[in-house]
Amino acid sequence: MSEILVRSNRHLIIENMYRGSVVMIGNEGRIKAYCGDSYQMAYLRSAAKPFITMALVESGAAKAFGFSEAELAVACGSHIGAPEHAEAVLSMLEKMGLSEADLALAPDLSVDAKLRDQRLADHVAPRKAFHNCSGKHCAMLALCLHMGWDTADYYKKEHPVQQMLLGIVADICGLAADDIMLGVDGCGVPVYGLHLYHMALGYYNLCNGVQLAGMRREAAQIVLNAMGAQPAMVAGDKHFCTEMIRCTKGRIIGKLGADGIYCTAEREGGWAMALKIEDGNMQVIPAVVIRAFRQMNILSEEEHQYLRPFAVREIKNCRGEQVGEIKAAFHMELV
Repeated sequence: MSEILVRSNRHLIIENMYRGSVVMIGNEGRIKAYCGDSYQMAYLRSAAKPFITMALVESGAAKAFGFSEAELAVACGSHIGAPEHAEAVLSMLEKMGLSEADLALAPDLSVDAKLRDQRLADHVAPRKAFHNCSGKHCAMLALCLHMGWDTADYYKKEHPVQQMLLGIVADICGLAADDIMLGVDGCGVPVYGLHLYHMALGYYNLCNGVQLAGMRREAAQIVLNAMGAQPAMVAGDKHFCTEMIRCTKGRIIGKLGADGIYCTAEREGGWAMALKIEDGNMQVIPAVVIRAFRQMNILSEEEHQYLRPFAVREIKNCRGEQVGEIKAAFHMELV
């Protein structure tokens, strides 16, 4: 059963509570600590993107098309569609001889509210390259071209590229493909349903390489190096994924997924973590991650101070006065 992870108070009254589950695993896939239901079923959502990018590298497609570290990082990311993100997406398409029209997703302005509002004010037209999943879709198209598969229906679950990716996600998460429940993600491609425990196991394997061999292990290192070297391409400046990777200098990688999913692990650190906010609230995720890190002594004091603005969110009135705060309030049970 889920537990209360975050509370928001307005002066003396607790006004809202956010429930969810967190699981941290360690060596040999053993659970180290948890709060709530470690085996809650949820969709991996965009936290699957590093696995998809790993397939891009492992297949040889990334090398064949000459994708840069920034382009690999944007494929891993849920980017905000800033100019540098759009440029990376358009560069990937150009290297493949494709255009935005080949992306099977809708045009967008940005997932970042300030950038979206600015583009609305400037009468900027929505573009597919601005969509936060455009890098992932480029990765899928590159796989299709490299493997000799048709690109027209690449988003359908029956397509060979989706069957290939399902197998890779299942393998790295310690499952058989039949164990994964498929749905449809917001960007129109298949999305993977599995337990939080297996999400954490996938990130553990990605960052520790224990269950990986040969080219798959090398592909994981290339993906992690890209995310570590280009954190701004994973999300955007002042966004949690980017700032966490940046402040730890790539030692810890993390990736959010829509509707309250977050997965994170330390490179060669012997742990990985996955969480789900029950009502899908994305704003409270950083506070949960930072509290779990704090309890498990994962961050240095310098790193904790850097990320502190994400740990507690102030509630302000229309005059800009603080009238409350949102912060995590849970305890991990050690195993």
